[in-house]
Amino acid sequence: MLTLPAKLDHSQASSSKASSRSDAGSWVEQARAADWQVDASQLKAFDSSALALLLDLRRSAMTANAKLAIHHAPARLTQLATLYGVSELII
Repeated sequence: MLTLPAKLDHSQASSSKASSRSDAGSWVEQARAADWQVDASQLKAFDSSALALLLDLRRSAMTANAKLAIHHAPARLTQLATLYGVSELII
């Protein structure tokens, strides 16, 4: 399972690294390796870039004929997804 970091804003989302602990490759590569399972429980500070990243992961999963599963999404992430009209796509 790919674990999102506590902070995920534009600089982290665009860095192509899933966490400071891992230099194994891009977010998509790491999500694929984690069977498209994403743990968002540690996510505390984030902006709309987190949604953009999750949508990109969803597109990549669909291309691979897989389904992205996001576990333990914080309420604020769900609210932001609803505000942008994408909650049914990623949460």
